[in-house]
Amino acid sequence: MSISAKELAEKLNISPATVSMVLNNKPGISEQTRKIVMDAAAEFGFQSSKKQLQKSKNRTIQFVIYKKYGTVVSDTPFFSQVTEGINYQCSQNGYHLQITYLYDNEDRNQQLEDLKNTSCDGILLLGTEMTPKDYQYFQNLKIPFVILDSYFDEINCDAVLINNAQGSYLATQFLTTKGHKQIGYLRSNIRISNFVEREDGYYKSLRHNNIPTSHPYVVNITPTTEQAYLDICNYLKNKPDLPTAFFADNDIIGAAAIRAFKEFGITVPEQVSIIGFDDMPICQFTDPTLTTMYVPKQRLGALAVDRLLSCINDGNTEHIKIELAVQLMERNSVKEV
Repeated sequence: MSISAKELAEKLNISPATVSMVLNNKPGISEQTRKIVMDAAAEFGFQSSKKQLQKSKNRTIQFVIYKKYGTVVSDTPFFSQVTEGINYQCSQNGYHLQITYLYDNEDRNQQLEDLKNTSCDGILLLGTEMTPKDYQYFQNLKIPFVILDSYFDEINCDAVLINNAQGSYLATQFLTTKGHKQIGYLRSNIRISNFVEREDGYYKSLRHNNIPTSHPYVVNITPTTEQAYLDICNYLKNKPDLPTAFFADNDIIGAAAIRAFKEFGITVPEQVSIIGFDDMPICQFTDPTLTTMYVPKQRLGALAVDRLLSCINDGNTEHIKIELAVQLMERNSVKEV
């Protein structure tokens, strides 16, 4: 008797999405994990459904990853987990997933023409680095599509994203409950919509707690691991007055801050508390571990697929915006004052 992919995942104590990616020969899985899954599949008699494979052969979803800056959308655990959720949900519904990169600095018309010529039922468009103007090119494709990880009021389309404003509001509120009145902002200098919304939530929390929003504790940071560290070091070289806590636009910046503060003899959280956003794996390896806002990344990808399939199968003309709430993941980088 054969075993299902879900049962195989349970036996190995790994996620069904990881098993699915291995069985479908998708990238982003270590060779060690791939070998474990394939060996177990052979041992327990896993057999892929020929009917399901035939069914999915001619049904395809394109996951288009739009790269404008390249500093935010990269091969990070955040986006690999979102992709896992997409791939698993496509597989569960009998669709084949194709991943395409679209680069802003190349001939966009030609890239879109190539996209038109691919035989696909629908498009998931990663809009993390996009602007409203960028969306216009996709509206003429006449293929069902859903925007993932971004939303603009100017665009009438389906979108699945994180509730960034609520998340940053709750992060800043958490700092105030710990007694912090001087709360700085480690602000990404790449102003994608996610970060703009997080900035709104941060300032909204300050206003609700009667904390002045005009203060000298806003530091513009490049959101890449090494450059964020260098930017914070350059900031600290001037020996600025520091707040008692910082909210960071994402975990990459938050982790870089912990590293830089340590370099300058500033202890976290004893002298400065830090809270990040996204709950990336790095949060568990910083010293101290980084308090952050957890984003259900695989669920984000799966919900986007569900909405796209609804558009494909039901011909929905009403556009829906779906926002996933985030939650606090308390670790050791925040201290009560």
